Amino acid sequence: MLRKVLVVFILFLASASVYAGSYEDALKKSDYVFLYFYSEHCSTCKIFDSIYNSIRNQNKEYAYVKVNADTPYGTQLIYRLRGRYVPYIVLKNAKTNKSVNISHTCVMNEICLLRAMNNFKG
Repeated sequence: MLRKVLVVFILFLASASVYAGSYEDALKKSDYVFLYFYSEHCSTCKIFDSIYNSIRNQNKEYAYVKVNADTPYGTQLIYRLRGRYVPYIVLKNAKTNKSVNISHTCVMNEICLLRAMNNFKG
């Protein structure tokens, strides 16, 4: 019995970090969504976190969603959006349903990302 409770608790903790449904919620609340897939074991993601936080502070027109790609929700969502690596960034327009996947070469360049975000808004 204790083992079952422990397994359920561990699964709950793992899914809590996913923010399941936060992407869908962001699409309902904002016109533009910045979707960031990461992995806990990704050293590049840890470096990108500072860029991500800086961008969040500079551009308030986007809703920002950070999804752990190692969770069931994250795996399903990144697969659906055709992501193959982390960090993986997708910009989404909720009104038109258009999206753009940010190239891996642009991800680690804050200026490139901000430019892509502004161009995406048109």
